[in-house]
Amino acid sequence: MAVRTIDALLFYSWLALGPLAHGARPTGVARQAPQDPKPYTVTMPTAQMVSLLKTQLFVDSGRLYPCRGNPACSSWGQSLALSAPGVRIDGPRLVFTVHVAGTYALNSMISASVAGDLIVSAVPVARDGLVHLTQSTVQPGPTSDVTFQAFVQTVHGQLEQMLNDKGALDLAQYLAMSAKDPKLPPPRLPGLPCVDRSQIHLESIATDPAASAVSAMVLVSPPPPGSHAC
Repeated sequence: MAVRTIDALLFYSWLALGPLAHGARPTGVARQAPQDPKPYTVTMPTAQMVSLLKTQLFVDSGRLYPCRGNPACSSWGQSLALSAPGVRIDGPRLVFTVHVAGTYALNSMISASVAGDLIVSAVPVARDGLVHLTQSTVQPGPTSDVTFQAFVQTVHGQLEQMLNDKGALDLAQYLAMSAKDPKLPPPRLPGLPCVDRSQIHLESIATDPAASAVSAMVLVSPPPPGSHAC
């Protein structure tokens, strides 16, 4: 993403300065100076995150069945249901909680019932133009039953490694989509009804405990000359 931004700026510089650098005389026609990328701060309050989860994912009477139609766990977790999602800020960490209930198959003959709260926390960082999760932790809530606590203790290392390795969000792609489609929920770039993914570069992201939110700073470059993104 950074390479594309630099290329765009170099192209603007070449258009403005190229004829002079090659000894050509100015024609008297004013040339527009290259425009620098414009910074924007995008803020996502935790209340907005919870609302987004409930309206986009937890749509089956307030529940989400993550294993239905999912080859990774459909053979043993068809009845596992997630509900009551919550998001909060704890210093630099983003904390997600969800209630888990249902049965999962231990083998073809035996199924175990579980009920408990899953607590997932991580530190969001900006890397390679994406939002990545780091320092992830997965643990059961204190009111979880013994079976659920044992299950989480068994798999928490694998889940944490998976989140650290694959927990990534292309915020720039979403901002480009939400700019063009007002029906998509926030976040969105203010005052930009049309912007291409290649123009957006994620600079930084961090929690804001005082505002109970996550804030990201992005740079938006002007569109390349002659482009017709919208």
